[in-house]
Amino acid sequence: MEPIDNYLCRYKNHIFLKSGVTAEYIDSLQTFKILDSDIFVVTYPKSGTIWSQQIIISICDLAGGLNEYSNNWEQMPWLEYTEGHEDYSLRPSPRLFTSHLIPALMPPGLKDKKAKIVYVMRNPKDIVTSFYHFCQIAVDLETPTSLDTFLKQYLDGNVITGSWFDHIRQWHATKDEYNILFLTYEEMVLDLRAVISKICTFLEKNLSAAAIDQVIEKSTFEGMKNDSKANYTFVPGDRLKGSFMRKGKIGDWKNTFTVAQSERFDRILQERLGDLPLKFIWDSAEVPQQH
Repeated sequence: MEPIDNYLCRYKNHIFLKSGVTAEYIDSLQTFKILDSDIFVVTYPKSGTIWSQQIIISICDLAGGLNEYSNNWEQMPWLEYTEGHEDYSLRPSPRLFTSHLIPALMPPGLKDKKAKIVYVMRNPKDIVTSFYHFCQIAVDLETPTSLDTFLKQYLDGNVITGSWFDHIRQWHATKDEYNILFLTYEEMVLDLRAVISKICTFLEKNLSAAAIDQVIEKSTFEGMKNDSKANYTFVPGDRLKGSFMRKGKIGDWKNTFTVAQSERFDRILQERLGDLPLKFIWDSAEVPQQH
């Protein structure tokens, strides 16, 4: 594994935290046995990962009950990190997993198209803003000296997980190889009920209107902030110097980016992904668009 800085390393075109991962373990995922009932949330960091976890955990629990774990990290563990690792073959069905991995590093068994993947995208300027603030509180990451410094790292792909542009392109290019539902963070903000209903249909979980109301209640920003299983306050204080949950809004980048930074980002986005049929909602005042 090639070191990137004091905290990150690169392996097979992906950037990992040095702590909690080995090349041998990542390689072992190529023989990881996938079960038909497995459910994965895949995201680029700061795209709504823990929100998606909470929604899927709540749906599965209300649809038939889940074995109780002490928090969502344990209920829906990161596939690629060995911290708190266990023998997942012993987990009862449905097994739930979270991942930031690119397709090439995911278990090939997912291409049987029986296990399900929910992939969540977010407008990249809000990702930069959220990521920048997160780096200020995460002890396991370098603290950027300025947004401009962090923006350069992000655009160069020298942040945990690597290039957002590559992540989006690679998952978009291979989408037909998987049983996958693409969602956006902005859809979740603008119409949470519709997104929860869409996820229920995709996961083949039949919930009553009352049960969907419960999922919504559990998955609002305030509901999660007050839920000790979901709000990541269980992360030790020596690893996190603030709240994991910050705002949960669309368009906060406008409070952070300069006009020049925004225009620069727009140019690079067009260069890198302009050929893909992607639409992003940049502000909550915008009319929702089809994705």
